[in-house]
Amino acid sequence: MTSFGPADLYVVAFPEDHIPAPVRESLLATLESGVITLLDLTVVRRTADGEIDILEVDVLGDEIDLTEIELSGSGLLGEEDLDLLTRELPAGSSALVVLLENTWARSIAGAVRDAGATVLAVDRFPAEVVNEVAELAGFEA
Repeated sequence: MTSFGPADLYVVAFPEDHIPAPVRESLLATLESGVITLLDLTVVRRTADGEIDILEVDVLGDEIDLTEIELSGSGLLGEEDLDLLTRELPAGSSALVVLLENTWARSIAGAVRDAGATVLAVDRFPAEVVNEVAELAGFEA
């Protein structure tokens, strides 16, 4: 049985038709650290005339510079998922749709499963929310 850790789905919209270099570089650096595993990645573009282009990682080539990385779950996100996730994407923009496994949590997930335990809840708070609350509370990172 394949055993993954929990995964997060990120849909990040950009006002231009490409993924900015700092975002690509940060994703690559985090992947290299081993704390996450890239399960699936797609770029969705809405052209100026409103047409949708769905670009899978294998056709992105050097644009996103992920040619050396193999996806562990390629195809987990289907076209219907992508349509739903990017429905509101404005003309002339793009979205990076990434499914990331929290590799660091594999052993925890396995131990929970092996103990017959049940995860009752998992909540994810966006960085913006955490930072805003921390600022209101007077904390500094």
